[in-house]
Amino acid sequence: MFTSFKTFLKAGVRNPSNVFWVFAFPLIMLAMLHLMFSDISDMIHVDPQPMAVAEDSNWGKASGAAQVVKALAGDSDGKSQAKGTTTKNDDEKLITIKQASGVADAKRMVADGKAKGYLYVSDSGALRMALADTTVNSGDEAVSMSVTALDYALQQYNETGQVVSAVAAKNHAVMANPQVRSSIGASSGFMKQVSVTTIKPHRFARYYFSMLGMACLLGATISIYLITLTQANLTALGIRASVSPLPKIRQTVATLLASWVISFVCMLVAFFAMRYVIGVGVAGREPAAVLAVAASTLMASALGLVIGALPKLSTRAKLSVNVILTCFLSMFTGLYGTGAMALGDALQRKAPVIARINPARQVSDLFYDLLYYDNYHPFFIGLAVMAATTVVFVLIVVAMLRRQRYEHL
Repeated sequence: MFTSFKTFLKAGVRNPSNVFWVFAFPLIMLAMLHLMFSDISDMIHVDPQPMAVAEDSNWGKASGAAQVVKALAGDSDGKSQAKGTTTKNDDEKLITIKQASGVADAKRMVADGKAKGYLYVSDSGALRMALADTTVNSGDEAVSMSVTALDYALQQYNETGQVVSAVAAKNHAVMANPQVRSSIGASSGFMKQVSVTTIKPHRFARYYFSMLGMACLLGATISIYLITLTQANLTALGIRASVSPLPKIRQTVATLLASWVISFVCMLVAFFAMRYVIGVGVAGREPAAVLAVAASTLMASALGLVIGALPKLSTRAKLSVNVILTCFLSMFTGLYGTGAMALGDALQRKAPVIARINPARQVSDLFYDLLYYDNYHPFFIGLAVMAATTVVFVLIVVAMLRRQRYEHL
């Protein structure tokens, strides 16, 4: 059996199609996802925009205007003093300040292209923003998002100022209370950001895990190719294998082990590229992730044996069946977008057993269990289900191959 294992191993490695689907394709998919999601990350990033500040007489009368602008520009002191302003996070800058002596000077800076717009205090004491026509009509998503966030911050500041003025007009004494003054503009009582995981997961981790599931199933092409080498009606080598004294079960085991070794090595390279090159982590559980890769590739190899043992189909037809089946099963892992995610999640809620027996979902869920759960219990359950699936596939292929007979060779 060891000789057969070495023979099948060499045959699998020397096949160019196997090398592409199992080694090159996952790396190509990783590169494509990384490029696509990098563009999306750039789109949702808020870039600071140069804004002129008209520091005229109205500006001096507005007690909190300077603190607000400093907060929007990322000044730590301004952040601690400005009430009613909100930025994306404490380290995000919405603007860079261009000081102007007045509104006319600020307009001149905008006309010269030194600023996207300017901030000023109106006669009513409200903090306002004026934008250049080129800024308003800009198709740059980063500029649009920055301006939108800036407008919201100014609106929140002005609304807070109106509330404070109304309260002070009705009951001036209440403003002398330190607790009341410190609570002005605070919103921590309404919303609190919490994390449900011990680490901050990659925002697109689900796509990468779904891609691993798809790549594992496509790796079944190796076992499909190798099992056809033992079938007398498909290859000349199959004729020799069928009349050899080695039992069919041992040939099947040798084929399974050879295809699994190739798939495991190739998928391990893909996982390490995802983890250390792209940066999609598994909560520091890399050894368990390697075990997940080993179990996933073994299950996929067993599935390939089942497809390869289908009677009355050519090798090309069997490979096509595997590609079609892989693309269909990957739809329920969410690889094809938010619509596919919603479909897969709905199936998980309404028919969890059907969702659980999906081989592609089994692979992606293993990595999900490592990332989002604080213990290994769900991961081990997923491994047990995958092991059972592998055993079922092996029993099916053994039964199919034992029943195959040839009228003539």
